[in-house]
Amino acid sequence: MQASLSRIAPVALAGLALSGVASAQEPDSPWTFFGQARLRAEFNDTNTGGADRHRQRIRLRAGASYRVNEELSLTARASTGPAGNPRSGYHDIGQGFNRMELSLDQMFLAYTPETWGGATVVAGKFANPVYRTPFYGELVWDADLMPEGAALVYPLNEFGPFDSSSFIVGHTAVIEQAAAEDTWATMFLWNGTMNQGDDSTWNFGVNYYFYGDLSPDGLGALVGTGNAVSGGDFASDFGVLQGTTVYETGDLIFSGEYILNTRAADGVGDSGFALGAGMDTEYGRFYIQHQTVEQDATVAVTAQDDFLYATNYSTNVVGWKKAISDATALHVWLQASELDDDFGAPDDTVYRFRIDFDVNF
Repeated sequence: MQASLSRIAPVALAGLALSGVASAQEPDSPWTFFGQARLRAEFNDTNTGGADRHRQRIRLRAGASYRVNEELSLTARASTGPAGNPRSGYHDIGQGFNRMELSLDQMFLAYTPETWGGATVVAGKFANPVYRTPFYGELVWDADLMPEGAALVYPLNEFGPFDSSSFIVGHTAVIEQAAAEDTWATMFLWNGTMNQGDDSTWNFGVNYYFYGDLSPDGLGALVGTGNAVSGGDFASDFGVLQGTTVYETGDLIFSGEYILNTRAADGVGDSGFALGAGMDTEYGRFYIQHQTVEQDATVAVTAQDDFLYATNYSTNVVGWKKAISDATALHVWLQASELDDDFGAPDDTVYRFRIDFDVNF
């Protein structure tokens, strides 16, 4: 995680510029640089009767933060991947030797006035600073998807029974139209930590995403991407409530997540959940997680794209993560997914196996 902003609100701001180990060139330098390179091997067994897809992928992210003064900083990050696909930073090997695309996926100002008690205003294009579960936490908002707008991050520090906590409110543009109504979303995020004894910790997150009209004035760009459709439009409105809980004790980690679209249409699946468990050993972290997400539990175009389905599915994931050195890590994971049979989908299980090798800098 890029850490130049994390002195203000560690839990909330650590995610504003994702990936890499921040390193200033000199102790008193206003510059901080960070990044990550990833090599991925991916194997897909889709059970569709056609050829399975196996591919190798490359991802590079590199960024820098400039401290203008004690209150203001500017951060920008470049990433590989097609600029037209905001949920992917990968270049697929085997594209006829084409060059890799490189574009900015983050640029934001962070302003922390001394008189605001540690509160920070962030404006621009930045990572969603939501608290995520440690095994897989992108069911509602893909980690590659960068909100564009502004957010207020307020550290509550000790708050009731919580040893540390923070509250975030943000507003992001989704689609801007010159001569028609815009599409937008507002997010309210809270997280808190309770320490119990020397080796036990509870972490909680409560989030609410309120989406405006996702197809204003007949805009159909987002319709038919995974959510229920009625009369050529979204069947549901979206107000997505998300709650997460993580308990760590010694080398064991347990996680739970619940999702509910409070504005879903009658008769459409509106909820989801995930349960996970893991263990840290001398050989790395081993984990398993199950998730079920109904068709309108969340907005399909903002949800993860790591599984073969964005909504209306059940998936089991098992994996192993190992830090090889301070700057390198290995992640091996297997997914098994099924679509919801209630919609006439085939009941075949589809599989995806991945090996990720990361170099952080």
